Amino acid sequence: MFLMALFKSVGRGSTARMAVALGAAALVMSACSAGADVDSDESGLQTVTLAMDYLPNAMHGGLAYAMQEGLFADQGIKVKLISYNGSTTGEPIVASGKADLAIGQNAAVDINFFGTGAPVKSIFVISPGSPTHISVLKSSGITSPAQLSGKTYGGFGSTIEEAIVNQMIETDGGKDPIKQVVLNVGTYEALKAGKVDTTVTYPDMDFQFATDSVDIVRFKQSDYGVPKPVMAVSMLLANNDFLVKNPDLARAFTTALQQGYEKAIEDPAAVTASVLAQFPDANLNEELTLDSAKVMAESSFPNPDGPIGAQSVEQTQVAADWMAGRGLLVDPDGKAVTSFDVSPYITNDYLPK
Repeated sequence: MFLMALFKSVGRGSTARMAVALGAAALVMSACSAGADVDSDESGLQTVTLAMDYLPNAMHGGLAYAMQEGLFADQGIKVKLISYNGSTTGEPIVASGKADLAIGQNAAVDINFFGTGAPVKSIFVISPGSPTHISVLKSSGITSPAQLSGKTYGGFGSTIEEAIVNQMIETDGGKDPIKQVVLNVGTYEALKAGKVDTTVTYPDMDFQFATDSVDIVRFKQSDYGVPKPVMAVSMLLANNDFLVKNPDLARAFTTALQQGYEKAIEDPAAVTASVLAQFPDANLNEELTLDSAKVMAESSFPNPDGPIGAQSVEQTQVAADWMAGRGLLVDPDGKAVTSFDVSPYITNDYLPK
């Protein structure tokens, strides 16, 4: 269950849009096998296999820019992508050695994955911040998280989701937990129609609500007791064997990726153009993607812990402690743990020197 995307992008929209996007992604990206031993192509570039976390979107702007502008090629790298297939995320793919690297879903999912003893390390954080909010319709009359007590939450069936919203309710003085309705897709439509009282919203949903002239009220999770590190998204995970055999190649990859996400902060329009060019068959809406890219340039990609990509073991430990304290972490045998040391799984050793 913990491998399910807790708060993922296209799952917020309609079922039909999800099906179209999945089909497009399958055409755009090709799955392949990988391992610790890296191959070179005819151009002399070394192929690095990257498993995607989800369908193409603004979060992948820095990656797309680095690919489109030849930043990986400048480092001697050819990137081969493994598509998100609708069920299998990057974590198990990179752990099995079928990919050298993977974009993780979010900190909560990846910390839980570390707890199982997976042979991976996080070597770069793409998005230390989170662009998400817990939102309600303005017409509902709800003005604070405390008023979500006993209300229905449209989500993905994860206990972590419930813990986050319940923490917000508790911090704000509410008593009763939310009642989760598992939607997986169609969260925008469900909230708009009043079928649920609240759900998590992303920049694209916020944009869609504004376009449809539907007023919403948003609550930031970290303003109501949820540690900011819990909401961080998109760690870059590396297979341990790959790191042992290819440390310089891993550093070359993060060098190009860092340059790409520096551009994502500096020029959202440029990276939006790169996303559209890199994933032409994904049928992305340019206006929506640009709007999301601008939001992420301000709220997601800037790094309070140093250069782009740098991670804080201490901050990640804060997230792990919060999760363990709520029974959300398990060991390799599936038993709940009360504490977990994240330090073996977080490293800045492969960042650009």
